[in-house]
Amino acid sequence: MKKLITLCFFAFALLFSTQGLDAQNKLEINAAASEKAKEIRKTIKINNNQLEEVYQAYKTYEITYQKISSDLQGNEAKLEKINTILDTKLKGILSEEQFDRYLALYRTNQ
Repeated sequence: MKKLITLCFFAFALLFSTQGLDAQNKLEINAAASEKAKEIRKTIKINNNQLEEVYQAYKTYEITYQKISSDLQGNEAKLEKINTILDTKLKGILSEEQFDRYLALYRTNQ
């Protein structure tokens, strides 16, 4: 009986620690997306509505990037695809002039 209780306690402990890791990953993703959106706001001069939309686009990008980042050697095609999706979303959010500045500042560095 003691072994069964110990096993259940251990299983619950593992379950709670896994949830903590998920929360930490979400916080890291949100922080990275927020940082990138604020950086774009400073360099490209976007308004508050655009800032929120850029944040959401980068948040989606970061979630997808986290999934493939463990093995970037085999995922160059996927990385290129998510970069293209991000650029497409940002093209819809930013004006033509802003998007051209974004491409000049951020895509030439990669």
